[in-house]
Amino acid sequence: MLPLKDSVVRFAIGSPLGVSSNAWRVWASKHGDVYLTCRDNFREAKVSLHTSGRWRMGFTSEAIAKTPDLIGTNENRAWEVWDRPPQILPQTVIAFRLIFLGTELAVLPEQRKASVWKEVVFIEAPPPGKLTVVTLFVAQTTVVLRHESEPSFCLATLNIGNDLTAQLIAHGDPEGDWPELLERSVTRARAQAEASGVKIPVGAYGYFFGHRDDGARFLMGARFDRPNTEQR
Repeated sequence: MLPLKDSVVRFAIGSPLGVSSNAWRVWASKHGDVYLTCRDNFREAKVSLHTSGRWRMGFTSEAIAKTPDLIGTNENRAWEVWDRPPQILPQTVIAFRLIFLGTELAVLPEQRKASVWKEVVFIEAPPPGKLTVVTLFVAQTTVVLRHESEPSFCLATLNIGNDLTAQLIAHGDPEGDWPELLERSVTRARAQAEASGVKIPVGAYGYFFGHRDDGARFLMGARFDRPNTEQR
């Protein structure tokens, strides 16, 4: 029954009978830190929102121990470390976003291992012209947040102490310039791979990390086996 209030939340965008996104997991520690990670094909990285206000996105220590060449010598495993953004909404920080375009959903039912996909909540895929966003808020309120104009619902609200809640809100949004940003990102990534002599395999999928003007960071997934975007 939603919203979930346990310490661990698992979700995916799409249909359990058809194509979907990867499965994602959000949880809170007993100290009030909040974490977000992919549960299947992108487990090497993690978002960490610490109570100290120093937040980070990067490779996990377990991933580096298993695959040391994920980073160069003397490189930090964090992709970025940033300070908690200011409150743009009343009593609320927009902490992190996962952006899902319907065209980029790629996980088929036969690719879902039962042990990983257990207890995953499936969220409806966006219609044409829209995208689905799962936004993680840190709020000084127990009032359930909602989008002001688009369909939305609260997937989870976690008590993280100090009168704060971590609220996970799934909502629609117009596509806006996201498809163009995705195409540019894929084109750049493909060019970098080719320049390095890396052959992109069939079925390759990747995630792009960035931030918008409000300071909130995001991850957006994309298929790499697409027509040459420079020719579009």
